[in-house]
Amino acid sequence: MKKLDPEIFIATADHTAAWSKLRHALWPECPPSRHALEIQQLLASDGVVALARLDDEIVGIAELSIRRDHVEGTTATPVPYLEGFVAEHIRNRGIGRALLQFVEEWSRSHGYHEIASDAELHNTHSIRLHTAQGFREVGRTVHFVKSLT
Repeated sequence: MKKLDPEIFIATADHTAAWSKLRHALWPECPPSRHALEIQQLLASDGVVALARLDDEIVGIAELSIRRDHVEGTTATPVPYLEGFVAEHIRNRGIGRALLQFVEEWSRSHGYHEIASDAELHNTHSIRLHTAQGFREVGRTVHFVKSLT
C-alpha cells in the first residue's frame, strides 16, 4: 500500500467532534460524556494531542498526557503517556508512524527522554505495532476496582 503524507497538527477545542468520534472508535464502551470530560481535561493539561488529517478528514489521534505518578518500566517522573488511534479504513499507510514521530519530537523538545504507552492484553495488533516502533514491553497486568458503596 502507498504511504500517505498526513497533516499532523495540535488539537484545539474546534476539533472536539472529530476527536470524540475517533475516541469512541477506540473506546466504544466509554460514554460520550466521559469522552467530553477527558477531551476537556487534555485540552487544559500540559500534554499535547496531535491529530492527523488527510484531505478534510481527521483520521488519527495521539493523546500525550503527562503522568506524574509511577509508570511501570520508566526511569523518570513525570513521563509523557501515549494513547493513539488511527481509523481502520486508513491503517497501515504511515498515519500512526507520523503521529508517533510528532509526539516523540514534542516530548524531546520539552525535555523528556522516554514516553510510555499501553495496550489491552487481547490487542495483539497494538502490541505488535508498539514493538515495531521501538517500545519494549515492561509488564502485563489486570486491573481491578471494588465499589465501597
